[in-house]
Amino acid sequence: MNEIGKRIKELRKKKDFTQEKLADMLGITYKAVSKWECGMTVPDISMIVPLARLLSVSTDELLGLVPIERDERKAYFDSEYFDYWMKDHEADLEIARQAVSEYPSDFKYINWLAYDEWYVGCSVKYFDTDKGKELLSNSAKHFLLTFEHCDDPILKKEAISGLVYTYSNMDDLNEAKKYAELYPEEDGIDRYNLLLCCLRGEEQDSLRKKILYKRIQQLCDSLESLWRSSFPEALDACETIIKAVITDGNYQRFHFWLADIYLERAKHSMQSNDFIKALEHLTVCLDHAREHDKMDKVCIEEYTCPLLKDYRSDYRDRRSVELTHTEYIRGCIMDNKLFTPLYDREDFKKIFD
Repeated sequence: MNEIGKRIKELRKKKDFTQEKLADMLGITYKAVSKWECGMTVPDISMIVPLARLLSVSTDELLGLVPIERDERKAYFDSEYFDYWMKDHEADLEIARQAVSEYPSDFKYINWLAYDEWYVGCSVKYFDTDKGKELLSNSAKHFLLTFEHCDDPILKKEAISGLVYTYSNMDDLNEAKKYAELYPEEDGIDRYNLLLCCLRGEEQDSLRKKILYKRIQQLCDSLESLWRSSFPEALDACETIIKAVITDGNYQRFHFWLADIYLERAKHSMQSNDFIKALEHLTVCLDHAREHDKMDKVCIEEYTCPLLKDYRSDYRDRRSVELTHTEYIRGCIMDNKLFTPLYDREDFKKIFD
């Protein structure tokens, strides 16, 4: 009786598990683990397989026998794990439970079980029932195991998302928000989407506007890189998107992209020797650049169109650029040989006045 207890204790310490952690992952009390290690009792036969998997040894090694070489059972669970989110979650739940029971140290299985519990707990069949609440509670517990003990950053991110969704469905918005704010900074938009689950009413609408603002900025950046790579269609697409969202002409920071759009159009006109059209585009370009600089000077961005109404960004403590966008645009025009034929024209000089 004493030998298996010694092996459990040795393997537990090698994995840097406390008795409490080992017990939590096996779903038993830490006193049971203590009794095994003291030689007072031995694990029940139903615990041998999950205990061996949790300690990363075979059952034969745990029992002091010859190690086995194949694990067909794990291959089966791995195949069931694949695309589990596309399956019937209620039917899949029992398979996930079995996988975690037999492989309690495999965090992808723990996340699998947690997501199935969340899906089923939120389903129409179980929503707001005792069964549904129990499933959501178990889901949070399993996601928490991954979050606290798993080193895989992808699984950890999945667990954070799961905790936000689960606590939000349990109406524990403070707890949901706590985990949403732990989502990695590099996935800023995803963090905002998680925070949406934790807010209600005006706070939620305000965050939706912030997400929309960030998405439009990202889209404008992508379209700009396309038109600079010889895709002129991106110019019209970018302007259309900006003006479809900002319908009242109060473009604020988006004057920046509109100025660049009309500068690019002026270049195309110069390539076609259409000097009049080029001057028209340059006039609009500089108007947008000047409007951008007015906003940038006070370092406060505030929108009035319906979709972004009351969205406000105050960056007075972050401003460091000395060159205005108007100065940048002027430099681009004067340094580009395309515009040389315009330099001596009075109507060209006038647009800089």
